[in-house]
Amino acid sequence: MSDLSALLIAPTAPSASHSNKVRPLSSVPAGDLVYDVVVIGTGAGGAVFGTACANAGLKVCFLESGGGHTVGDYRKKTLIRATRDLYENNGLQVAIGSPPILVPQGRVVGGSTVLNSAICFRPPDARLDEWATFVGDDRLKPAAMKPFVDEVWSRIGVAPTHEAIGRRHNVLFKNGAEALGLDHAWMDRNAPGCIGCGVCHLGCPSGGKASVDKSILPEAINRGADVFTFARAQAVRIEGGRARRVLVDVLDPQDRRVQAEREIAASAIVVAGSALGTPLVLQNSGVEHQHVGAHLSLHPGTAVLGHFTDPVTMWDGVPQGYYAHHKDQPDVVFETVTVGVPELHMVLGGPGAAGAHRATTYKNLAMAGAMLRDVGEGTVRVTGHSERQIRYNLHDVDVENIKTALKTVVQVYFAAGAEKVAPLVKPLTFFDREADALAAIDDVHEAAHFAQVHASHPHGTARMGPRGEAVCDGDGKVHGVEGLYVGDGSLFPSTLGVNPQVTIMALSLALGTRLAAAMRG
Repeated sequence: MSDLSALLIAPTAPSASHSNKVRPLSSVPAGDLVYDVVVIGTGAGGAVFGTACANAGLKVCFLESGGGHTVGDYRKKTLIRATRDLYENNGLQVAIGSPPILVPQGRVVGGSTVLNSAICFRPPDARLDEWATFVGDDRLKPAAMKPFVDEVWSRIGVAPTHEAIGRRHNVLFKNGAEALGLDHAWMDRNAPGCIGCGVCHLGCPSGGKASVDKSILPEAINRGADVFTFARAQAVRIEGGRARRVLVDVLDPQDRRVQAEREIAASAIVVAGSALGTPLVLQNSGVEHQHVGAHLSLHPGTAVLGHFTDPVTMWDGVPQGYYAHHKDQPDVVFETVTVGVPELHMVLGGPGAAGAHRATTYKNLAMAGAMLRDVGEGTVRVTGHSERQIRYNLHDVDVENIKTALKTVVQVYFAAGAEKVAPLVKPLTFFDREADALAAIDDVHEAAHFAQVHASHPHGTARMGPRGEAVCDGDGKVHGVEGLYVGDGSLFPSTLGVNPQVTIMALSLALGTRLAAAMRG
């Protein structure tokens, strides 16, 4: 076992939500709450950061604005119940701009790792080298980060998807990518017990996905950490240049209304509320760095629908089990993607007999998208007590790159034998000739002409780097404030370009290990 192995736990551990150490803050008796480390957030970054501290013998508390759930809970979830119980803003969080972009985010113990498709990419070496140069810290270089990446990879049970759970939807994309000569492979995923039930975004009903509520947090709890749910961190009290306490809204578990306010004291406070939540807390805390809430990257993307003669049943099997790269499009990752019948009907359906007839065709559809390493940047700003405004416009360069990528997906599906395809551009139309589909993409002249743009990887809003150019230093400490740290994808100095959960976890493991060592002396 490596030196780092003690910091994490194997993905066979029971869910953190089974423990009586995971409980609503409203159930905790009045009195002083004092910890060595308070971690705001229980997602990929916060869970790993806090667990590293707990395993070093520090007294740790996690704050989560959502609730804790079990596998049994996920088996009961419909789309409406899942968005209500598991997602920020009921799954309707949108970046305002041209076009408006849906940005889903978890609000649950385990954060967005509970809702993602378990996709795992190692951080690209080129990106780590770039970050090390910008931050001026060789500890970010690939060789230095490799032990942390390897440890995360092992502990969350990453393995390639296989055809038995990928099924026809992913195989069709594989066939098309192979026919076009693209670089392609089955997706690496942290879902060692996956059975291909196709509803990752509703919470894993089989328990097969090693989200951090199952694979990481139990170890912190075993070491005595507390996880307080329905506890929304509002601000950090900074006195004399040092973070002292966290001001927390105590939420009613039933209606999420604020019942009371409490303060929790700590020697170190780690803000890990995602690139959308972390700047909110920092701004409310009076952290006035001009870069707080700036440099938002989203990995925007859109997709193509392919209609095949034989049934595909895209919602049967791993939702995102296959990917590809094109040598001439280095900033794009092509990935299969699926949605269920309700989501399809919102896009394609309609009232009456015509809508009912279209619903009968959904089983013949496949979907794949293009995810972009974006050039454009957005912002996250506080607009109220617990409200945020996300602004983001697709850059003209990104518009052109998405158009080029959509053309590649169109070609993949026709190469795979599709009868007709529909790129998600306005007006949404199925074309039975490749040339016509490509022409429709050429007719996109501005971002608003895309029928739908999706983004689920916000990062960069509290970036690491030199003081004056960034919010945090190479240890994740907020410049100018002692005892205040950031521990999530907000830290990324530039756009990552691949699905970020492993990079977030590895970086948080490195930073949490350092902080714990410093605090233990």
